[in-house]
Amino acid sequence: MNMLESMFHASESPQEYIKIYCQHVASLASSLDAEAIAKLYALIEQAGDNDKTIFLVGNGGGASVAMQYVLDIGSDTVVEGKPGLRVMSLSDNASSITALGNDVGFDAIFERQLMANMREGDVVILMSVSGNSPNVVRAAEFANTHGGVTVGLTGIEGGKLKEMSQLSIHTPSTRDEYGPIEDTYSIMMHSIAGYLRMKRGQQLAHS
Repeated sequence: MNMLESMFHASESPQEYIKIYCQHVASLASSLDAEAIAKLYALIEQAGDNDKTIFLVGNGGGASVAMQYVLDIGSDTVVEGKPGLRVMSLSDNASSITALGNDVGFDAIFERQLMANMREGDVVILMSVSGNSPNVVRAAEFANTHGGVTVGLTGIEGGKLKEMSQLSIHTPSTRDEYGPIEDTYSIMMHSIAGYLRMKRGQQLAHS
């Protein structure tokens, strides 16, 4: 039985399921590979120092995380006297996605945007719980063969993305844990963004 299904059958109320779910996400968060996430942090910081672009790629929940981090590791890290990080989510532009999906196929929506925008040395962060999303895999293939630095965030068994990413951050899970794994995407990226902002001299508290 898959994890969330098992948790559902073990719960007698929504409150109990929510409590168990939160405990499970906490367990996943504590199992994250801190050394690998620190390597991702270093790639992001280096991209800013070297005037490179950071691209974020994902479907569904991964796309939501990508959109958030255009702000959190992009414009929110701007400080006086230091260049901001240039960050782009390839799921943000509805016009591009719908046109590409219609004209060349949904599997190419991220690859085509990288063809237009990616340059050698840019960082491409790709999120796929299964690791087998065709449009994400094609984007990784393009980045790998055109000088990009690929980082794959995966769950379940990791799939193709785990094997082909130059830096892989893999959190094993059962096949129904899309929500919990996407929760870990937010946790690891919030930790990166918070550290980066404070290292740049920002206070995280709002006045």
